[in-house]
Amino acid sequence: MTGLSAIAAANGWFITVTGLVIVFTGLALLAAFIASLDKLLAFWDRGVAWLQRPRRRESSGPAPGALAHQGPAPLPRADASARTVFLGGETLEVYQYFQWLTRRQGDVFSLSRLLEQAEKRGIPRPHFHLDELLVLGLIEELPGEECGFYRWTPGISVQPEE
Repeated sequence: MTGLSAIAAANGWFITVTGLVIVFTGLALLAAFIASLDKLLAFWDRGVAWLQRPRRRESSGPAPGALAHQGPAPLPRADASARTVFLGGETLEVYQYFQWLTRRQGDVFSLSRLLEQAEKRGIPRPHFHLDELLVLGLIEELPGEECGFYRWTPGISVQPEE
């Protein structure tokens, strides 16, 4: 037996069709994977960014050892009677940079937009510093219909630490 009759006798047509389906399915899955690769990589980047985001802490300061590479940083202190806040080092520099960024947005600004601009410009640890400014009362949320927008608290002066 030779030729097409031998193929039919040994289930050759079934084996051929099965092989074609397997190869076609593999190529279709590969094409779908390549087509969605940009979405998969964007999802991966969001996951990595989420894992690297600073965690919210109970205390207003960083976790022990978080600033070990920078040396000891003085903690900011507020003098309530004179409405003066003393900032030192990196916090003062970031405060001035945030002031500059918010002047470009106007008197009323959005925290998410401020953080986005700060990250684009490479400000170190913008989430931490923004939280610190909120805790110190330098930034306040607007009441009423403007809830969700913020402004610099009027009447507070910021001085460098000695």
